Amino acid sequence: MARLKATYQGGAKFKVACRTHEITIDQPVDNGGDDAGLTPPEVMAGSMASCIGFYVARYCQQAKIDTTDLTVSCDWVVGGTPKHMESFEIGVHLPAMPENRRKAIERVANTCLIHATLEQSPSVNLTITT
Repeated sequence: MARLKATYQGGAKFKVACRTHEITIDQPVDNGGDDAGLTPPEVMAGSMASCIGFYVARYCQQAKIDTTDLTVSCDWVVGGTPKHMESFEIGVHLPAMPENRRKAIERVANTCLIHATLEQSPSVNLTITT
């Protein structure tokens, strides 16, 4: 099982550490934060976009497809009760994509670990300790 730790830094800020890396998670000023980092939903969307990008880039490298200017955009809608991220729109921009590889690249993008995890509705178990 993988593990990371989010440590409260005051205000609305958390330091998230995993392996030898750290990132700052915060809220915009109008939501009580200092805007010192991405918000949790932005990190989630960024995780999916970068995961899809990694899978696409890896496939392209193996297939000798130029990855220059490869970008992945992610838009999302928040709603529902309880409030949650209801939907994501992912756009993969790959200028050098050969048309005959489009379906293979779509297949690869759809196998990204984050995308597959969200599709499967993972269990979330919460424990509160002192």
